[in-house]
Amino acid sequence: MKKISLFITLLILSSSLSARENPFEATQAYNEEVARLMEIEDSYPDEFENQEKVYIEEIQEKMKANSINKDTKSMTKNELKKDSSKLTEDKVKKLITQAQKKTVDETKKIVQELKKQEKEEIIYVKPRTDVAFEKEILPFLKLEYTNEKLQLHSKHNVFKKFTLPNQNKIILDFYAKENFYTKREDLNSTNFTKITVGNHKKDKFFRAVIELTDTPENYEVTYTDGQVTIFRLEQM
Repeated sequence: MKKISLFITLLILSSSLSARENPFEATQAYNEEVARLMEIEDSYPDEFENQEKVYIEEIQEKMKANSINKDTKSMTKNELKKDSSKLTEDKVKKLITQAQKKTVDETKKIVQELKKQEKEEIIYVKPRTDVAFEKEILPFLKLEYTNEKLQLHSKHNVFKKFTLPNQNKIILDFYAKENFYTKREDLNSTNFTKITVGNHKKDKFFRAVIELTDTPENYEVTYTDGQVTIFRLEQM
């Protein structure tokens, strides 16, 4: 009986040991997981490899982009500096050009105004015939003249009037016994140019020579007490 009971107990223990999973043996679940992983590795190796490449390429692109951005920013700053310098230089040149143009325009304007003033100032004015000039040539001989006539005032009387051939002169002799040196005077007249007064003390007279712009025939001489008048005759 004891032998039968021991046999049954051993049989039960053997069955129990056979039913428990061996920790060193591969279980069904483990085998299935290994098969699944192998299937995945066999089925999608290219996909995983491509994704890895894509990821690496993306990282490289980002790094490259960052580098380019840095270079671009650096270049942009330099270009901006150059552009800023260029713009500043261009602006300065433009301002200089504008200033030069303004100066030239102002100079032209001033020149035009000066020319206009010159034109306005250079206006021919016909000499007035009624403007008289007076001159005391000697204490005893006073001269007065205009463009049209000449007068000599003296306390001494004229005793002779004459002309010389081919000379535009009228000569007058006055009785006098005076002591003086020869006097000459240029005249500001359109018909009388000069008068010369010379002394002939030994012969008791002095002589006045009036130089003309035309021949003596175009002048008339009149005498009154203490006065001689020479007129320019009107041209026909």
